[in-house]
Amino acid sequence: MCGMRRTALASFCIAVAVACTSSSAPSPLPVVACDSTVPASGSESFPATDVGVYVESSDPILAPVRADVVSYLGEMWGTSPSTSSAAPDGSRRLSIWISTSPAAAAALGTTIGEGYAFRRIDSAGKTTLLVYASDPGDLAAGAYALLEELGCRFFHPKQELVPHLGAAFVPTTLQEWRRPAASRRGLQPHTLHPIEYFATFMEPSEANLVDAKAFIDWLVKTGQNYVQWPLLSTVDWDSWKPYVTSLLTYAHGRGVRVGASVEVWGGSALQNNYVLVADTTNWQGNWQSQMDSGLDKLLEIPWDVVDLTLGEFVATDPQAVIDSLNHATAYVSSRSPSTQVNVENHVGNYPQLWVKYQGQTIYYYHLPQFCDARLGQSVHTLSLFDLYRDWATYAHPNFWLQHDYVMQEIPSRRVSYFPESAYWISADIDVPLFLPEHLYARWIDIHNLTAELADRGLPGLEGHLEFMSGHEWGYWLTDYLVAKMLWEPSKPFEYFLSRYTSAFGSCGSDVQTALEQYVALQTTYLFDQRLLAYVQGENGTVDLGYLAGLETHPKRIEFEELLPMTEAQRTSFESTVLAGLDAFAAQSGAIEDTIAARCRGADATIGPWCDELRDGVSIGRLRAQHAALLYRAILSYARGDGGSAASQLSQASAITQQAAQVVAGREAHYRFDVQRETGQYSNPTIYDFGYLRQAHTQCYWQRREDQVAFILQNGTPESLSSLRTCAN
Repeated sequence: MCGMRRTALASFCIAVAVACTSSSAPSPLPVVACDSTVPASGSESFPATDVGVYVESSDPILAPVRADVVSYLGEMWGTSPSTSSAAPDGSRRLSIWISTSPAAAAALGTTIGEGYAFRRIDSAGKTTLLVYASDPGDLAAGAYALLEELGCRFFHPKQELVPHLGAAFVPTTLQEWRRPAASRRGLQPHTLHPIEYFATFMEPSEANLVDAKAFIDWLVKTGQNYVQWPLLSTVDWDSWKPYVTSLLTYAHGRGVRVGASVEVWGGSALQNNYVLVADTTNWQGNWQSQMDSGLDKLLEIPWDVVDLTLGEFVATDPQAVIDSLNHATAYVSSRSPSTQVNVENHVGNYPQLWVKYQGQTIYYYHLPQFCDARLGQSVHTLSLFDLYRDWATYAHPNFWLQHDYVMQEIPSRRVSYFPESAYWISADIDVPLFLPEHLYARWIDIHNLTAELADRGLPGLEGHLEFMSGHEWGYWLTDYLVAKMLWEPSKPFEYFLSRYTSAFGSCGSDVQTALEQYVALQTTYLFDQRLLAYVQGENGTVDLGYLAGLETHPKRIEFEELLPMTEAQRTSFESTVLAGLDAFAAQSGAIEDTIAARCRGADATIGPWCDELRDGVSIGRLRAQHAALLYRAILSYARGDGGSAASQLSQASAITQQAAQVVAGREAHYRFDVQRETGQYSNPTIYDFGYLRQAHTQCYWQRREDQVAFILQNGTPESLSSLRTCAN
């Protein structure tokens, strides 16, 4: 590595040379065996040849469920069980009975409403695992949930974990009733960004249709029943329409509803949105006919939901907003009565978003409260912030106003909650960072919202929809576990982590402890101590937003702000920010070592998942170390110690090289084409690159190094116009 890829770092090369010429061999790295074939504790084995599967329902959405149950059990157990569409006949020692029938309800021994129930029934030397639901969609969710109880993990649409147990292992006790916190549960792959699923949903091809169907299948396997995505004006409608129509047909055949997200007016369309009213200034003209035309075109496709968005940062006439939303609601209801219409309630605490209406000051994105009661509300929050803790972004001190809006509107209309599982744009997945703090935030919301609504005697959420910005670097885990949280909202946070870590077989408890510790670290340092901004990145747009008063990320203390500080202020910065980053890195390193030892001993089933978790923890440690070194270089410079400043900058650059190795290792295991994810190319979004390009180029690391290097050389900050933008 010495003399290659950017500046040769003398201190780093000397260390390597010493290591290479040392006569003493390095100590071997610890290895802990991780065996995926170890059955879960509290399980009992049965001969796989003496098992029957009975899926008792004529509903067509259960046909693929029956096939999947037999297939997955055969893969896990080594022998595929027999299958029948009738009730169990008692001929098998173990019967798996999946049914909506009155007989199954009677065998359950209790009455349930929405949701599904499990029960293990032992009688006369025979065992039955019963899955019952009154609704076929709920029964499908229950069937896949049973497969997970038996060992499968439907982690990712393109990659699942199925252990090869070699025998039929079932829980010794099983009796549960799970009811969803929202009737509509799903995801919004944010196709305004060049994420891996942009092509899946917006670019017609046989290969993309295969991926789209796999995504729909994965929704069903994880207990979800809805997907929507933003439409773009730059996609050829005529060639795309038959593609998406065939996808909707497939989704409906699996019990999944599909929605389209469209922009109301062009003035708020900052990306290549499908816009209903193109005129950005004049609400006195023919906006109704423009909207009607846009909706007519939209309704050529049998959408289940039309989601109306009002953009971000930009406001317009309040009455025009209300009139246009009412018009769209009435128009869609008349043309397609079965199609729901919702509006997104965005965020942004900027002066232009507090508007006058009927003598009141109203938050712009809450104007839909004055609209037609048929218009559902989709209340949005951003990044790893939630409705309950005291911190937020987009200049909000917290998102309590969104919490209060949910409580205000839910007695009288449909209300959905619309948080994020990643933010992208220099914040997390493209830095890259692995931030399971998102998981904790989503649990806080689901757990507390469900309980609070019940305590207040209010209706439950109609929908829970996650804004997703890609599934690499462990971000599939948020969407996977949130789907589980929606079925068991009263369970503690650690329970949901165990739904992931238990897949690590004999190492499950160790990985559980490590992941609990890592999330707690992120809560303590990145959230509670507000250090998130120091490990996130900034691009040119983010920095220009700061200058314009439009905060899109929590803002860190800039490097140049340390220069005029008093020595007492610098010491305080060291003892708070830098000490926090140091502690986060050191404690992350210990967790990383624990996980790495188990990855080295993991079998082929567990190995890929363990490696992804280890890489996520590793990249977070390196990012914290990188940030701390860069700030120490500035502090050394401010104190007149140029030699130490240069050394610390070189050490930071060496950290970037270590991170490059982690990134390269992870890229080898991306689930979609790596060029598509990291390359630079023209596409229908406003970004001419794949969403992980900056993770690949490490632009957010090098940009900060450039800033520090310029200050060390010139004593002043580099202008934004000359800094790399990280936008290509």
